[in-house]
This record gives sequence, structure tokens and C-alpha cells, in this order.
Amino acid sequence: MKKQILTGLVSLVLATSLQAVTPKELVISGNTYWSEGKFTEAETQFKKALEAQPDYSVAHERLANLYLTQNKTSDAIEEFQNAITHDAENANLFIGIAIAYLHKQYYQMADAMVKQAIAINPEMKNAQKLKQYIDAKKDIIEQASAAPVDSNHGFKDANHKSMNHGSSAPAAVKKSMQHP
Repeated sequence: MKKQILTGLVSLVLATSLQAVTPKELVISGNTYWSEGKFTEAETQFKKALEAQPDYSVAHERLANLYLTQNKTSDAIEEFQNAITHDAENANLFIGIAIAYLHKQYYQMADAMVKQAIAINPEMKNAQKLKQYIDAKKDIIEQASAAPVDSNHGFKDANHKSMNHGSSAPAAVKKSMQHP
């Protein structure tokens, strides 16, 4: 009888330890690894969660954010897109992909994603701030592209004078600039 009880207990322990870990538990494990700076292990846990449940948007989002922090921007964008496919009403996903697009300097795409986040959640403060940042960045780019360019050298100095080899150059410099 003792042998049967012992065998039953061992079987119970083994069965419990062999139970599948849920995708949620894998994401929690991945988050723990990430917080410890163990990025490879975190990535592995997030990927295992996706193997178990490919449409689990939380795992896609965590993996995307992990990639973003490692400057794996293209991978981050792909994972954010996967997450959005499975959770298109999550404004945070659109903010995440907008930030990834900003890293790649895709300002129009970032702007479109922020607008989508705002459409989903108009009260989202970080979406409003990100929109202001993108608008300011686009203004700077437009101003830079509209600035006059010196046809001789393609740029002007801070006082908007042509950067050429005029008479203000020292004699030794003028001599070295003369053509043979």
C-alpha cells in the first residue's frame, strides 16, 4: 500500500511539473529576464509564448518593445504589425510602431500611426505629445528643404555668407588654393 501511495505521489508531482506553461506565464518569465538584462532569454520566452499562441498580441508587443530597446527597429516594426493585426483597438500598439518608425526617420508613417492611436483614444496624453513632436520635426525638415543653397558649394555658413575662397582668406591659404 505504501508503495502505491508513493508511486501515486511521484506520478502527481511529475504530472504537475510536466504541465504546459501558458503563454501568459511565458511572457511574465520573459519580462523577468528582461528586467534582469537577460535579453536573449527574454526573447526566447516571448517567442515560446508565440509558438504556443501565435495570435497573442501581448507577446508580439513585448517582443517588439524588446527589439526596439535593442535598436532592432525593422524587427520591432514587424512585431508591432503582428500585434496590431490581433489587437487593432490597442492605441499603445500604434504608439509603439510610431516610435519605431521615428527611429527609421519615417515621419509620415509615424504620423499616420499616431493619428490612429488618437482616433482610438483621443485622451491619450503620450499620443498627443508624440504628435506634437512629429509635427515639429516635420516643420524643421520642411524649413531645411526650403532654405536657399549656395550653388558653388551647397551650403552657407552661420551668417549666410557663401563659403567660398574669397579675399578674406589668409595669403598662405589663398596660395594653396590657387590652381596650377
